[in-house]
Amino acid sequence: MLKFEEMKDAGDDAEEDLFEARKADLALVDSFAALPEGVTVRVFDDYFPESAIWREGDRLVAEITGHIYTKYWEHKWHGRVFAGAMLRAIKRFIAEGHPFTEGCMENDDDPHIFVRWQLRLSVMTSGNDLVETIDAAYTSVGSRADLILENSETVLVLGKDTDEALDRLRLIASRLEALGYYAVIIKDQPDKLGESVLQKVMRHALSSKFVVVENTDPSGHLYEIPHVGKAAECVIAFLQEEGRGATWMFEDAFARNKHWQKFVYPAGAIEKSVEESAAWAEDFVKQFGAFQQRVLPWMKPIKAP
Repeated sequence: MLKFEEMKDAGDDAEEDLFEARKADLALVDSFAALPEGVTVRVFDDYFPESAIWREGDRLVAEITGHIYTKYWEHKWHGRVFAGAMLRAIKRFIAEGHPFTEGCMENDDDPHIFVRWQLRLSVMTSGNDLVETIDAAYTSVGSRADLILENSETVLVLGKDTDEALDRLRLIASRLEALGYYAVIIKDQPDKLGESVLQKVMRHALSSKFVVVENTDPSGHLYEIPHVGKAAECVIAFLQEEGRGATWMFEDAFARNKHWQKFVYPAGAIEKSVEESAAWAEDFVKQFGAFQQRVLPWMKPIKAP
């Protein structure tokens, strides 16, 4: 059982206000409102994530540490690759509204890799709820990292890629990266002998979760869209500066194609549209997947015996 009054008294006399606890100790706490500020409780227990807990005003902070020991790492993906996927998973959860803070990776002492991120909860959270939340957060990040590596979390960014227009593409890619995606700009990808530009675009489009098109200025993407958006049926979000546009030829196509959506943004304010377009694309993919499970016999979930 954690005794907060004794922690405060001991902390006043100690050089470091660090206290160790086990999972069972946390589970007995009714709330953390009385946890003294400046005191950190470190939790070490078998089959439970290494955690550090402290209070900041009315918020309870739980820092979770994922430890990857690459010398005896048996996962199919290299430890550093998996750690990178964990960081992307954390970003994806933040974008979806989970109470996480940005993660960080430490690798000062090979072969040890540490991935750390924080949960911020109410101090009125019970110990049992905290234990379950930490456990669920750790498991969810690991599972999401697996999904990111097994499946595509890549977004292809198309549009004019010269001069100021290229800066817009890089801004879109940067915002997508901040949301936890792998963003691909065709100009940055190496060419393959014997492969046409259209084949290169299609290769990346078909391996992407969705496509974002910056449609303010005309460019080669006008030739690529019928192949990417119609033949390949890729989910496409079109971003277009208010009062401008690459062509009128796609306007009626937005009504015909449910997997196309246009987002108009004020000049110099494209970031919000990037976030909105990613949220729309994720929801479309999710809803379409649910539809497939309802109507296609071979896509229906397998019932447990």
